[in-house]
Parts: sequence; C-alpha cells; structure tokens
Amino acid sequence: MAKQVTKYESDGVTPAQSSYDEGSVLDGAQTTPRRIWWKNTSTASETLQNCRFRRVQSGANDGLNFLQIAQDSPLSPPGAPTLALAAGTELGIGLYQYAITFVTANGETTPGTQAEITTTSGNQRVQLSNIPIGPSGTTARRIYRSAVGGGQKKLVATINDNSTTSYLDQIPDASLGANAPTLNTSGSPGTWQTANITIGNMAVGDYAPCWMRYNVPSGTTQVGNPRRAYVQFEEA
Repeated sequence: MAKQVTKYESDGVTPAQSSYDEGSVLDGAQTTPRRIWWKNTSTASETLQNCRFRRVQSGANDGLNFLQIAQDSPLSPPGAPTLALAAGTELGIGLYQYAITFVTANGETTPGTQAEITTTSGNQRVQLSNIPIGPSGTTARRIYRSAVGGGQKKLVATINDNSTTSYLDQIPDASLGANAPTLNTSGSPGTWQTANITIGNMAVGDYAPCWMRYNVPSGTTQVGNPRRAYVQFEEA
C-alpha cells in the first residue's frame, strides 16, 4: 500500500495548491511569509522516514535563488489555571474539565494542562484564577471547558489581552462554543534559510509545517521576471 501524505494551507484544513508561486516579484521585494502543513494520512501504520522540506525550481527562472524556507516555531501550550467553586446555578452538578490556549497573530496553541473541579448544588459557577500569561507574541488567551461529566472541551470565553488572570465561568453547557483546537497553529517562522530542512520521521497522523517566502535583493538583472519555485515534502 502506498503511503499517503495530505497537504494543507495555513489554517490546517483548506487543501493547498500544488506549489508555492508568487508570480512576478520585483527587485528588493519580500513576500508575505506563508505556512503550509503536510500530514501523514496513511491508513496503515506507515511511518514516513527521514522526511525533509526541499526547495525545487519550477521552469528555467531564477526563483530558487530567492525562495527561503523556515521551520515553524510554535508556542508551548500553557499550564493549568486554578479553579474554585462559586455560588450560582448556571452549570450542572458534577465534574468539569478546563484548559487554556494561547492565541497569536498566526493562530492558537492546543489546550494546555487540564484542571478539574466538581460542582455541588448551589455552587454551580467556577472561578478561574492564575490563568497563565503567554510569552511574547501572545495576543489573547482562550478558556475551554467540558460539559458536565468531562470529555470534549469547548470554548467558554476569549480573554483579549495577555494580562488578565481571572474569569468567572457561568456559561451553561448548552451555550459553549467551538471545540478546542487539535493542531497547534500558533507558530511563527524560525530561521530563514536557503538550504533544505530535515525534519525526521512522521508517524501516522503527524503534521509537518513549513514557512516560505521570496526574498529578492535589489539590483538583480531580471526585473519583474516570474520567479517560480516551491517547497516539496519528501522522504529521503
């Protein structure tokens, strides 16, 4: 059975085009960095061996000279908040599980360390404190929670700063929002380079993200030429 790899755009969901092509890039121009994931989607237990991102020239143009690539550098998911019961009746009675994510300009981490609490009759709100503060680049934090009894976490609230450390949860289970993310999209480009990047093995279900851009120095002789090159994911 052939090994299968699926390619995704920067939201981790939308199918990507087959190559990275910015078309005509003028001298001295630098294109907006773009991130693409590849995922090992084999149905069998087929680990991809010695994988790498390889820069490839398309046609006879000079795009390979200017195509730069970088590994993704995501934030680590945060630690757990502190939970305490508070008087109220909005939540059910039983076990609740919480986790926090960091949000950046590029995306969001997966949920961090889980915290649990069990509500009792009349104490059916939860006071969160010590909500983790994110590192540089964090623009917001999101609180996710299970319904009563535990399980899938869904969005409770977004804290649109990187300083607030407390939140009173009085959101009924039926009013919870989207599911917590399963892919860490918070990353930004690491070191830009023109060498191929080795990323190692990929088990079934693993993702491999790569950033790419054109960086065209001023003073080149081919002004405005289409400079076509792309990044290829491959097994060595």
